[in-house]
Amino acid sequence: MKKKDYNYIAAIEKAISKKYGIETVQDFRTSWPKAREEDYLEQLRQRNKSKKKKSKKEKLQVGQVLITSRPNARKEERTCPTCKTYSFSPKDDLYMNRFKCCFRCYIEFVEYREEEWLFGKRPSEENINEALKRRKNNG
Repeated sequence: MKKKDYNYIAAIEKAISKKYGIETVQDFRTSWPKAREEDYLEQLRQRNKSKKKKSKKEKLQVGQVLITSRPNARKEERTCPTCKTYSFSPKDDLYMNRFKCCFRCYIEFVEYREEEWLFGKRPSEENINEALKRRKNNG
């Protein structure tokens, strides 16, 4: 790991402050009032308390074993409703959330027709089957 060259860092800070003003290299906490800092820390404490309360753990005793389970907060649907294919690709997540289809279906059926898609227009079964055949042939 390289050692920090404090002279170089100081020279850069000096050049930046000369060009853009002293405020650009000052730490923002220098102008932060103590009352504001205390308010900020209190907000952090309140936020952390509320996060702790939200985790709902169910405890179940089976024999002499205590099992703690948390409800699954996020269920992901990995099957495209349009072409019925299962996807592990993280790229599909964006399209599944926004258009309720996988990336390939987006390219084939949605791209440049987003408004129609959002208003409910879907491809026919014949078009979907043709697209699936093309996908298999192209790999």
